[in-house]
Amino acid sequence: MGWSRSTISLKPVFGETKLKISVVVAVGLVLLCGCAGPHRETFDAAQAALAQPAGFSNIRVSPQDAGLAARLENDLRNGLRTNPSAEISILSLSGGGADGAFGIGVLTGWSERGDRPQFSVVTGVSTGALIAPFAYLGSSYDAQLKEAYLGEGASNLLKSKGLGAFFSPGAYSSEGLKARVAKYVSIQMVEDIADENSKGRRLQIGTTNLDSQTGVIWDLGAIASQGVAQGPAGKVRARDLIREILVASASIPGAFAPAFIPASFAQDGASHVLQEMHADGSVTMPLFILPESMLTWQVPPDVALNARLYVLINGNINPRFTFTKYGAVDIITRSIDTLARAQARATLFGIQAFSTRNGFKVSVASLPDDFTGGGLMAFDSNSMKRVYDKGYSLALSGIVFQDK
Repeated sequence: MGWSRSTISLKPVFGETKLKISVVVAVGLVLLCGCAGPHRETFDAAQAALAQPAGFSNIRVSPQDAGLAARLENDLRNGLRTNPSAEISILSLSGGGADGAFGIGVLTGWSERGDRPQFSVVTGVSTGALIAPFAYLGSSYDAQLKEAYLGEGASNLLKSKGLGAFFSPGAYSSEGLKARVAKYVSIQMVEDIADENSKGRRLQIGTTNLDSQTGVIWDLGAIASQGVAQGPAGKVRARDLIREILVASASIPGAFAPAFIPASFAQDGASHVLQEMHADGSVTMPLFILPESMLTWQVPPDVALNARLYVLINGNINPRFTFTKYGAVDIITRSIDTLARAQARATLFGIQAFSTRNGFKVSVASLPDDFTGGGLMAFDSNSMKRVYDKGYSLALSGIVFQDK
C-alpha cells in the first residue's frame, strides 16, 4: 500500500484528485486504527465487579474499598499474635521509569552495609513494581535485580513502533518489557514468594484499572500461594498472572500500550471472560503504603505497634527546572513526571500525619535535589549506571534514608 512521493505531490490543477487521495489516506488510517489491538467485548460495572482471574480468589482490592481497613487491621492482629515483639517494617517503592536504577542501587548498597531489614510488607507501583519482588525476597536476589536493570539487553527496552505508533496507544512496543519480566519471573520465584507469604509477609503491587478509574492492589503472595497449592499447572498460572500484573503496572501511558488481564465471571448459568485494561499503577498511586480508607485510621489502643515505614522514591521528589523538548514523548513523560512528583509529595504529607498520630517512624529516600537523574525514559546503560551508583553510595554510607 505504498504511494510514491510523486503520486501524492500533484500540481494544484489536480486539486480535486489530491483531495480524493487525502480522503483515501485518512479513511485508511482510521480503518487501521480501528483494527489495532485486541478485540474487547463490552461489559458493565456489575460484571466487572464479579470478575476474577481464573483459578484465583481474593487476590486484589481497591484502595477505595471501605471495608479494607477492617481486613488489614485483622491481618495486623494475626501477625502480632504470631510475633508480638517484632518490628513491622514496610518498604514502599515508587514509580520513576529508568530512575528505578536508584532504588536498585539503594537496595544493593543497603545489603552490603549489612543492616537491611527483612521487610514485613513490600509494595510497588510502576518501576517500583518491577523491583518489589526482588526486594521482598531479600539480598539473595540482588544480583538478579541488578542484572535485570543494568545487564545486557536492559538498555534496549524502548523499541519504537515506527508508523505503528499512529495505530495503537503507546509510542514503544511492549515486547521488550514483557520479555524482560518473563526472563526473571520464574517458577522458582513463585515458589519463593509463596514460602515467604506463608510466614505472614506481604507483597503488594498496584495497577490502574482504566475502565473503573481506580487503583488496584494485587496480593502477589496470595497469587503465588494459591498457585503452588494447585500443583504444577497452578504454578504456571500464578507465574503468568504475576508477569501480566508487573507489565501492566510498568506500562507508562503514552510510552507503552495498556496491558490486558483476562478475568472471568458467572452470569445466567454460564461463564464469561472479559479483558480488563490495566496501566501504570502510578497514575492513581504514586506510591502505596496505606489505602485511602486508612489515612484517618487510629491504631486500636490494645494494639502495640513498633512500626517503621521506608519510602523509596525512584528519582527526585522536589520540582526542578529541565528544558523540555517540543516532542510528543518528551511532553508526555515530562507531564507524567511532574504529576507523579506532586502526587508523591501530597501522599507523603498524608502518610506523615497518619504516622505521627499512630507513633510510626517514617524514613524517606530519594535522589538528592542537586543530582539530576536520567529521567523517566532514559533507559540507556550509562545513565542508569550513574543513577545506580548514586543510590548505592548513599546506602552504603548510611545516609540515604532521612527521617521525616
